Amino acid sequence: MNTAEIQTLYAYNRWANRNTLKTSRMLNWEDFIKDLGASHGSIRGTLVHILWGEWLWLRRWRGESPKQVFAAEAFSDRARLESRWGAVEEEQNAFLERLTDDLLLKHVSYENVQGVRWEYSLAEMMQHLVNHSSYHRGQVAVLLRQLRQTPLAMDFLVFLDEKRARAAGGDS
Repeated sequence: MNTAEIQTLYAYNRWANRNTLKTSRMLNWEDFIKDLGASHGSIRGTLVHILWGEWLWLRRWRGESPKQVFAAEAFSDRARLESRWGAVEEEQNAFLERLTDDLLLKHVSYENVQGVRWEYSLAEMMQHLVNHSSYHRGQVAVLLRQLRQTPLAMDFLVFLDEKRARAAGGDS
């Protein structure tokens, strides 16, 4: 993968995350935090896990090995969750602006939360994060359907279609 492809993938990831957050706003608080038996319990728990992954991998790309795990309960309202998400997005965007093809090839070593050391190329790590977020957004979509909500589209091709439509219409 090259820099332009990674940047497109991350534009898609931001778009899909925003669509997921937007759909989750339709829920009342009780449904938002209700344990539905998913990997991370509730929709809030799953969204917090996605956010944590985005934060964690960004730190790892910078050579850090944080051991902190975000607790769903720390996000006592949607505003706190979305504010933190915005801050992580800003950090990701700054990282992406400095990204080069050469950096994507570099190997980055980190220690996971259990203390085991791993090493991958930056490109592999960055692809992994988008895959991780997509997987858990799919879980949120199922949970939303269990609560009789219709999730917004999250398909990569829908993202591309919308992006091209905006470009053709002069919006950026």
